[in-house]
Amino acid sequence: MSAFKHSFAVVIVGLYLPTSHANSLIIDGKLDEHVWQTAHNIESFFQVVPATHVMSNDKLSAKVFADSAGIYIGITNYQIEGRRKKQFNLQDGFMQAEFNRIYLDFSGDGSSAYLFATTLGGGKQDAVVTAQRSIDHDWDGDWQSAYYESPTYWSNEVFIPWHSVSFSPKLNAAGLASIGVGIQLYELHSNHIFANQKQTIANSDFFLNMPKVDIAIPAQAQLSFVPYVTHQHHFTERQNKRRESDVGFDLFYKPAHNQTLSIAVNPDFAQVDSDDVDVNYSAVETLRTDKRPFFTQDISVFNIDVLQDTKLIHTRRIGAGSDDGSELITPIDGAVRFVHQGTHNQWGGFAVHENNLENAAGKQFYAGRYSYRSANWRTGLLATHVERPWFNRQAHSLAWDSQFQNEKWSMQSAFLVSQIDEVQRKTGNGTSFNIGYQFSPNTRASGKYLRLNKQFNSRDMGYMKRNDWQYMNLNLNHATNINNDWLTRIRHTFDLSYEANTQGLKLSSKQGYQSEIMMNNGAQWTVRIDYRDTGWQDNIGAQSEPFKLPSALETRVLYQSAYSGSFSWAASIEFDQEGLSGHAQQYALDMTWMPHENWNIKFNNFYRSGDGWLVANKQNQITEYDRHYFVNSIEVSALLSDNLELSANIQWSVLEAASKDVFQITKQSLVRLSELDTSFVDKGLMSQFKLRYRLGAYSDIYLVYRRGGRDIVSLQRMHVGDQSWLEGVEENWTQPDEDSVIFKVRYLF
Repeated sequence: MSAFKHSFAVVIVGLYLPTSHANSLIIDGKLDEHVWQTAHNIESFFQVVPATHVMSNDKLSAKVFADSAGIYIGITNYQIEGRRKKQFNLQDGFMQAEFNRIYLDFSGDGSSAYLFATTLGGGKQDAVVTAQRSIDHDWDGDWQSAYYESPTYWSNEVFIPWHSVSFSPKLNAAGLASIGVGIQLYELHSNHIFANQKQTIANSDFFLNMPKVDIAIPAQAQLSFVPYVTHQHHFTERQNKRRESDVGFDLFYKPAHNQTLSIAVNPDFAQVDSDDVDVNYSAVETLRTDKRPFFTQDISVFNIDVLQDTKLIHTRRIGAGSDDGSELITPIDGAVRFVHQGTHNQWGGFAVHENNLENAAGKQFYAGRYSYRSANWRTGLLATHVERPWFNRQAHSLAWDSQFQNEKWSMQSAFLVSQIDEVQRKTGNGTSFNIGYQFSPNTRASGKYLRLNKQFNSRDMGYMKRNDWQYMNLNLNHATNINNDWLTRIRHTFDLSYEANTQGLKLSSKQGYQSEIMMNNGAQWTVRIDYRDTGWQDNIGAQSEPFKLPSALETRVLYQSAYSGSFSWAASIEFDQEGLSGHAQQYALDMTWMPHENWNIKFNNFYRSGDGWLVANKQNQITEYDRHYFVNSIEVSALLSDNLELSANIQWSVLEAASKDVFQITKQSLVRLSELDTSFVDKGLMSQFKLRYRLGAYSDIYLVYRRGGRDIVSLQRMHVGDQSWLEGVEENWTQPDEDSVIFKVRYLF
């Protein structure tokens, strides 16, 4: 690596002052500019999936260099024509082509990293990797990539500007920063992965053994202003609104690489993307993701690793439905966040004020975070506060988390406290502990413990599956690498779990075994067997009393074809015991057709039928249903021109639930109720057709059409199934709840 002089460049409103390197280098994938000859070379690569760790220097090579504009990575993949697949995918979409992954730990200490992935065909993914090695694809960064093909190889060229990421550079005496650089090639026809380090993101020592490159990083300041305008026209009445227009902006100011001030006024709630149809009759809320820039930038600083998706901050709460029920999306008047990432100390805070509406139904959200980090250990505090004037309610939470990792051990712990001030004060607490041990690259074990008492409640700003819960799990994962004409790897996973509520009532828990068989042609088989032991069900919903469930056996077989070629498919079949005495069958078939390297068509089907589905109809009354549930989705994505993308998604579902038996829960026993019929049919449709024209980073023009609806009808058991599925979906289309067109423009200044 040549030594670059330490320089200073000021970046204003999204622009940077380039050096001669940036002037002479064009991001075209060819790697033919002279500056690449002076770059740092990476020649040693290892097979990490399967984890044989055999050196494979004939698979790929890479180069890294930097200037005052950013960091450049060039990768040459030695795959001849006929043995490689070229395919485009939408941003963060599934990559069904040869692709490279690049992990960059800009701080060089494992406090966080960024993932950049790009395919042969121009598809892209990016994500934030937390210190706990969890991956958040909601983050979208400002970076460039291009590929180039020749008969004997293809190459990737990637450029990441310094201003697009947040980090705290660690400078040595020479003024150079040590950056962790992980580079991988995913070989599609074999499902093998080759990397410049012997670890993957699944290994606890991934950050510790990440290869480092010393680079001169200039001091920079940057100001980005991203306004947006949307106009939505409803063809159906929607709260007496036919036309809706919205204006807002995000402002990001970075006085240094490790500091960011973010301000948002009426931030966009990603109106151009619809959520999937959600058919959920359980007491566990569906967890949604968030793509709003204000809530994805630097959010890893506020991340706390708690088991079972328990979160103190779930940003989809912010700007969601108003407390009086008058608005599905509550406008946000303003939001501000500041983050500082030091050598050992990180801290940050944010505040969000929703519109008060007419009845003081808006909410206010506040959060503060501090953490301290050394080479192998990290600890910190997170505090949140929510004000909900409509309910005269205030919610507070506090968490103390710690993390330790070395080449064998990985440990995360968190101690949680919540306090709700409403009619009376309720204070709850929780504990999360996760310990893992890596015996070898192919053998790992972990133990997990989560306890949330009955008063713990994080739902005002966060997310939790339930409270009044004790969950324990032991996991052993072992892979055997096989090198023959048929198989490449068999991985065995053993799961033992125990669940109870905090009063000691034993709940039904799962013990499982799974075998994953990777074939030499890139196909994969998965076989799973789970045994649910006898236990109590105390979280069926409607604040019902607990009742006892019998033991049950669940079996599943999944086959995934090789991803190479223009057509791929996956199919699974499952036979389960369910409910009190019922049985169920489940079938899934997913097919992908790629008629052109720029076109991708997916046809996914899911069907489950059984006679033991339990649902709480009201407090202490449950029904065991004989039900049929079918979901079909068709997704089309295409690159119509260099900057114009098309995506279409049609998803419909039919749930037919015929009442089999109705029970009253009385003194923790089930009493059958006669002459009660709670049968119903639930039909849903969601469709979205989107054109996106890319103007640049955070700069787009969208034109979106959405149409769909949901219809839930109570019927007599004898009439469930009278209407064909297609007729029901046709009614959702012809009599929609949602029928609108959206035009949106956003632009980075």
